[in-house]
Amino acid sequence: MRAFLAIDLPEVAREKIAALQRELASSGADVKWVGPDHLHVTLKFLDEISDAQRQAIEERVGQLAGCEAAFRLGLERIGAFPSIAAPRVIWIGLAEGAERVAHLAQWIEQEVVTLQVRKEERPFAAHLTIGRVRSARHRPMLVQRLREVSWQPPAAWPVTLLTLYQSVLSSSGPHHTVLATFPLQMSR
Repeated sequence: MRAFLAIDLPEVAREKIAALQRELASSGADVKWVGPDHLHVTLKFLDEISDAQRQAIEERVGQLAGCEAAFRLGLERIGAFPSIAAPRVIWIGLAEGAERVAHLAQWIEQEVVTLQVRKEERPFAAHLTIGRVRSARHRPMLVQRLREVSWQPPAAWPVTLLTLYQSVLSSSGPHHTVLATFPLQMSR
């Protein structure tokens, strides 16, 4: 099965991002926008894993989550890979809590590699993907909108659990199903 580990967003964040996507989409650029229900912060894309790998991942991530304190996560600026001038992936950066997300991603990477899960070649970049540019159509208008858009991120929210998703690809787009959730330690 194709799977990934992620941090979910609260509804208010999804709504604000959807409004931002609509504003950027008015450029007419050929962008595949991430649907509000699919917005998340990916900690590790696991690719194809077996049931045995899934069980081992659930055990290890469950242990990690039980030792990690809940934290607050915030969003900040809009960016693009490889750059705003030549966008292929449009993203929102993480603000408060970004270092905790990077720590979790690094720990997960180290643990799952021991389970014969593909090692990530690129360094972890704490971000939230909101769209992927499919062609050069109206790219200059998109670049202009990316540079000029005025976006107010939602307030930081408490992250209290991590989620393991299965991702099934279809002609209508990906379908994500929750396989497991891992509560973080709540402060007393």
